Amino acid sequence: MNYQYWIQHFRANRLDRPEPDWEAPFAMPEEKRRPLAQSLAEYQLGDGGGECKLVASDAERYRGSAEEARTVVDLWFDQERERARLLSGAVKRVGGQFVTRTFGFELFYAIRRRLGVQFEMLVLLVVEIVSIGYYRVIRRNVGDQPIADMCKLILRDEARHIDFHRDRLASRHPRGVSWFWVWQLHLLAEACAWFLWHGHGRALRAIGGTRAELFGHVRSGTANFLVELAACCAGTAKAARRQWTQATT
Repeated sequence: MNYQYWIQHFRANRLDRPEPDWEAPFAMPEEKRRPLAQSLAEYQLGDGGGECKLVASDAERYRGSAEEARTVVDLWFDQERERARLLSGAVKRVGGQFVTRTFGFELFYAIRRRLGVQFEMLVLLVVEIVSIGYYRVIRRNVGDQPIADMCKLILRDEARHIDFHRDRLASRHPRGVSWFWVWQLHLLAEACAWFLWHGHGRALRAIGGTRAELFGHVRSGTANFLVELAACCAGTAKAARRQWTQATT
């Protein structure tokens, strides 16, 4: 994997990040503000506001596999903390109350701790894909420019995080991922989307979003990721064959 490319990207991405104008005049009907405030507060906890690191039992083995691996993982989670910081601004703007524990948060971390770092990374990829749907629905429907600007910044980060996962998986599986892995991705994405709708659907409906809108983003995001991963794996395999040919001639 080209760790240096991603190290440089994560460092460069700290730049050119216009802060949303949190002090801009705010007006939102109470029936819209209240559920949105609760949703954003819960999302802030799960999206970088809690234990922001790899937590699987074998996570340190993965981070310690190479110094560059440790660096790139740390920079990746630095961006997760930045996302939590942005969300805290949105929570304050809508008059929300920060939370420190939810059932979804506890379940999310329990799964990550128990099933190993590779499965944890798969779960984190799924969360990135589903979160893109969440932030797109909010950005389109919220009717508040600072929160929409926050979503734009987060969506930019999420898209590149997904590219990072794609490159990581292509380097790990140069011949492509198995059908079982693809099945797991689809199953987890669908389950995560349903779980998100169960917990945040009221808020998304309150601002004008729909279940079809959210699930459309999640399903198209999953399909697009698999197409890009297949193309990346094919390129990785081709490069490996070329290197092998050069080494043996």
